[in-house]
Amino acid sequence: MEGRVDRNVIPIIQADGLTRMYGKKAALDSLDIFAASPGIHGLLGRNGAGKSTFIRIITGQDLPTNGKAYLFGKNPYDNPAVLSKVCIAIDRPEFGALRNLKEWMCVSASIYPNWDQGTADRLVERFELDKKKRLKSMSRGMQTAATLLVALSSGAELTIFDEPSLGLDAVMRERFYDMLIDFRHTQPSRCFLVSTHLIEEVARTLDYVWMIEEGKLLASGTVAELIGKAYQMSGFGIIPPDYARLLRREETNGITTLYLEGERPESPPQGSVISPISLQRLFVMLTDKDPV
Repeated sequence: MEGRVDRNVIPIIQADGLTRMYGKKAALDSLDIFAASPGIHGLLGRNGAGKSTFIRIITGQDLPTNGKAYLFGKNPYDNPAVLSKVCIAIDRPEFGALRNLKEWMCVSASIYPNWDQGTADRLVERFELDKKKRLKSMSRGMQTAATLLVALSSGAELTIFDEPSLGLDAVMRERFYDMLIDFRHTQPSRCFLVSTHLIEEVARTLDYVWMIEEGKLLASGTVAELIGKAYQMSGFGIIPPDYARLLRREETNGITTLYLEGERPESPPQGSVISPISLQRLFVMLTDKDPV
């Protein structure tokens, strides 16, 4: 599955044949990624799929073994002009000597040229945070919320969230993704990259998706494109059709369910029912090599 991209524009994020070896193991394996437009982009993969390695390379923290990485059409490594356009929210923030959120916001205002203090103050309330509470005494969820607050308020042209919901409770997770959708509409020139293995909770926010496994690109496209070419067919004794690729076959109480990739027939075969599958279900189908 491949989404359509316009190669005639300068991309926000680009990876061409990106490979990163650690000894004999490939964390990234000839990975090609092209993000041409703002919006919310999802880098989806299981733990160890290569997501964090990819982020380190495109933000100039590491170098590829082979291939090229670009931000805004430039090599990000040792390039302050490019990196000044980027804000990264990592899953385990390092606060250094900063004592509280008020200090962190003050420092952030001096780092990010598009910092919006009004937005930061509003998000303090939305995330239910205390500006004066010691950062290192905050719960894991509060530390995550503080990190997300800074990233959203930064105004950075490219804002990267690495596993953004870890430590957040269910209510705050939903609230964060609601905020992210709001920012997409109110600040349409910004590009947000969400790297996560939690597919179900992020799917509703995404404009474009890359699924990776073992450092390789499995599928890419809009959510509609991806789930539009996969579906399930259920019935008694049905057999896989020759016009679609079988992803998985399941038997339950005599009913066969086929998970298929390809164009859907205009009408289901006799005795069968066709229904859509979720983005998470598609992800599992593509990445689970040893299904139960």
